[in-house]
Amino acid sequence: IITTIFTAMNSNKIRQQFLSFYAAKGHQTLPTVPFLVKPPTLNLMSKSNMWTLPFHPISLGQQYSPENHSTILQKHISPNIQVLTQRHPTFFEMLTHWGDYSKQQALTWAWEICTEIYQLPPSRLVVSVDAIDTESIAIWRDKIGIPEERIIVSRWNFWRPHPHGHCGPSTRIHYDCYPERGYELAASFEDIEFKSKEREYSDRPDTLLYLLPEEDLRFLSFYHLVFMDSESPPYGNKTPLKTNYIAAGMNLERLAAILQGVSSFYETDLIFPIIETAAVVAGIDYDRSDNLTKVDLKVIADHIRAAVHLSADYIFKPPQRWPLNIHRQIKIWLMRLVLHAQLLGIEHSLIELLIANTITLGETFYPHLRTQQTEITAFLKQQEAYCWQLLQNERERGIATGYLLDQFFRNYDCSIKPINRWVSQKGLTIDWDGYNQMLGPEID
Repeated sequence: IITTIFTAMNSNKIRQQFLSFYAAKGHQTLPTVPFLVKPPTLNLMSKSNMWTLPFHPISLGQQYSPENHSTILQKHISPNIQVLTQRHPTFFEMLTHWGDYSKQQALTWAWEICTEIYQLPPSRLVVSVDAIDTESIAIWRDKIGIPEERIIVSRWNFWRPHPHGHCGPSTRIHYDCYPERGYELAASFEDIEFKSKEREYSDRPDTLLYLLPEEDLRFLSFYHLVFMDSESPPYGNKTPLKTNYIAAGMNLERLAAILQGVSSFYETDLIFPIIETAAVVAGIDYDRSDNLTKVDLKVIADHIRAAVHLSADYIFKPPQRWPLNIHRQIKIWLMRLVLHAQLLGIEHSLIELLIANTITLGETFYPHLRTQQTEITAFLKQQEAYCWQLLQNERERGIATGYLLDQFFRNYDCSIKPINRWVSQKGLTIDWDGYNQMLGPEID
């Protein structure tokens, strides 16, 4: 739990203060790039992130050279993320800057914006550093004055791109959610890496494949500074760069959770109004709901944000000209959305309300959402209607057919847990025999 010990700050102000801070430090402010940017050698729908900042071309030396100090509000989507947690949503934003300044300059600015602009208490901040980066350790300790017990040496503080590009050691700034625990065991794997306790959590009934319940992990990493000093080729050993530089990003969702004094990203002003809208449609009170109900609401809100932002960057093209993986990903999100809406007892479309809410929350920094609202709404409503009809057909038959199960697993990446809940709630039976037949004779 994050305790509020300072005035809450809304997300628009967080964004603007970051961009203004680095603009005052001589950075050019670049416009946010749409998702249809296609950096060379970077697969947009990779197994990690869909990037929008022209950062990969920077790391390959193709554009935006590091001597041109720049800052940008960067959109990300993690389309194939296997597990969503309170800290890892599908769509998220990074407040980013880069340049060829020194480590001391970068760390000094990072500390200044955290403690003076955002007024985070220095006593609640912990830094982690790569073991080989003795220079950063010395700067944090001797120049900035962080006590040695709050400087954690971690073997995980090294960043490299996929499949190739610039790489180097990094340092992170973490918010300490539980300082009362002391620092003797602060460098534990789960604490500093905020890894989910997978087996322990996966057996819980309120855990989905793609959303974990509340976590009590100690440190919330929100600012990542990478010291690019090497070129990482697709094969072979790293080679030194001619000119080192620094690329850094601050996670907006995590910082908002800290500054707004809430326990997770899902309770910030970036997404909670969408959750409240879905709760009102379902006729339930979020605060009094059990974990399963909260999971349903979070999945709905998480996926509509991603679907709106991604479709907004493609909507001016006919859907048949969209990359197939983009179209498929939006269908995955909407099928999950409809499935969880039905689990909440909602029996009619709610996507128009959710889209309107998402656009209202994002239009200040993404004005194209408002100008394209009609087109976004029409497209997503059409996709949602197909999902409603597919589930309604099965309900009328009284059985979850092998075809539906195949669709759930193969095309929509749905977890078996919400499927079982949906089948039980709607009084259906599952045609496992039909599903096994669809798998083919090679499956026993």
